[in-house]
Amino acid sequence: MSLLQVILPVIIMLIIGMICREKDLISLDGIEGLQALVMNFTLPISLFYTFYRAGIEADTVIFPITFFAVTAGGIFVGRILCKLIKEQDVYFPFTMTGYEAGMLGYALFGILLGNDKITQFALMDIGHVLAIFTVYVAMVKSVGGTHQTAGEAIKGILSTPVLIGIVTGVIFSITGLGGWIENSSAGPVIGGVCEFIAAPTSAVILVVIGYRMHFIGIEWKKISKVIIMRLIQQVIMALAVFSLFHVLGGIFAEKLTLISAVIMIILPPPFVLPLYINETEKKEFYSSAISVYTMLSIVGFMLLSAVVLR
Repeated sequence: MSLLQVILPVIIMLIIGMICREKDLISLDGIEGLQALVMNFTLPISLFYTFYRAGIEADTVIFPITFFAVTAGGIFVGRILCKLIKEQDVYFPFTMTGYEAGMLGYALFGILLGNDKITQFALMDIGHVLAIFTVYVAMVKSVGGTHQTAGEAIKGILSTPVLIGIVTGVIFSITGLGGWIENSSAGPVIGGVCEFIAAPTSAVILVVIGYRMHFIGIEWKKISKVIIMRLIQQVIMALAVFSLFHVLGGIFAEKLTLISAVIMIILPPPFVLPLYINETEKKEFYSSAISVYTMLSIVGFMLLSAVVLR
């Protein structure tokens, strides 16, 4: 596969999303419907299909543990860095941790390496999602004056279709049920159905992201601060993650694992952050900051693709 074959579809689908917004070809309700379709059906089914055919080893539990620690611990590292630069905005540290894997990471990974190789990336995302729906959301709500109960955290986790798809696939894999299905007469039928449903996932995700990108009226000076501080923190996190994987060796030092970790780390902050901010002005600012960082993530993905495919 050439570099152009990887990059061009990403650029084209983002542009199509932007055109759909500017020409009013799709309403906001329509784009939210497409997002719901992906997050509730096509992506979870794709991940379930990938995992139930995969061989899951016991030591791969390190992947979710690592990215739970990176995501949750990143909040506290972010707070320390904010104190060093005397940043008073209580929401600022939350831009420095967390990764938009659901609405961007899976799409980019699938385009570069194919969804059949996505196991390590998805295992990392399990830990990340758990940290988002427990520590991250609870702390964002807390600084905004509200509190998340344990019940709300559990409900958030159990009602996340992507996580359900991954966990169900893992259960099928480790119990041998997935292998039995794969080798049965029903295997090719189920596989064909899952592949058909999953096929448009990456394209639809990129159209949704392109639609939501806004670059008008941006406070470039403050957003530059967000970008620089997040980049500094992600360098710190990358050094920690890659040092751990180097020490562990084996599957953790494989090229596929390292690429998966790089894709995760270059992703923008979670798109859900503005949803938990009450102040309209700050909500708009952080939405713009995430949009700008998303473009930087796309550029980072292009550079990574050039290295991987050379």
